[in-house]
Amino acid sequence: MTALIPLIGIGVFALIIYLKLELAPAAPTGRLAETLTPADGIVLTGWRRSLSVLDKPVSKWSPAGFVRKARADLYWAQLAGKWMDWNDVQFISLRVAAAIGGAIVGTVVFGEPVLTLVVALIGFQYPAMAMGGIARRTRRQFTAQLPEYVQLVSAQMSANVSMEEALRRTSQAQSLAGKWMRKVLQMAQGRDLVEQMQREAQESQLPELIGMAVQLEFIRRGTAQQELMGQLATSIAADYIGNAEQRAEKIGSELVIPMVIFYFLPFMVTLLIVIGWPIVQNLGGM
Repeated sequence: MTALIPLIGIGVFALIIYLKLELAPAAPTGRLAETLTPADGIVLTGWRRSLSVLDKPVSKWSPAGFVRKARADLYWAQLAGKWMDWNDVQFISLRVAAAIGGAIVGTVVFGEPVLTLVVALIGFQYPAMAMGGIARRTRRQFTAQLPEYVQLVSAQMSANVSMEEALRRTSQAQSLAGKWMRKVLQMAQGRDLVEQMQREAQESQLPELIGMAVQLEFIRRGTAQQELMGQLATSIAADYIGNAEQRAEKIGSELVIPMVIFYFLPFMVTLLIVIGWPIVQNLGGM
């Protein structure tokens, strides 16, 4: 029973983090500049206000790749309606604070460096796992819907509608691609629409979206726009089918590790406990 106490403590800490992240209300808006120096009338509350003390050191010392990964995941999580108004620095500050909290809990409850490190790692990784799972699902859904959306734009242009107008009309589609286009249109007030699409595509860090935005610039400059858009729609659909077939081929190998973890490993642990515990007791009695 004594051996179960550390596991129970780690489980309770993970549950507390889960409840805090999933049930805590969203805080008001605030970009990085507003986080470091809030603008007039913008007051950070909740988690982001409590963690703002970490924002400056986090923005200074976080590796660039680490920040880009957090920014891209937040982009897609926010497209799904989660983690609204958070930015990359605020999110990394949350992870650092969770790691510090885990280290404190591990030190107080266990007093052992290894278990303290385990709890700190759980605190650091859980926000990324929770938000990253949402981002991955959103990316996959968006990628699956993108070929159909481009086909819809191509169909609009076939009716002698300009590319910009076709993009505006198809933005009313009830899909993630349509939602993304509505966001682009909102951000493109007074700006060039295609250039704004390129900026949003770069921020999303999704290769399919970046490629589409670049191709749209060439189509806009071309003369046979309807034919070029049809070719783009066909190309995107073919790329998606090819990628889907590659993922299907990899499913078998990707399932090996989960099967080992959830089926074979528990069996081996149970077997070792049943066989090894009497041996340990006999050795202790000698």
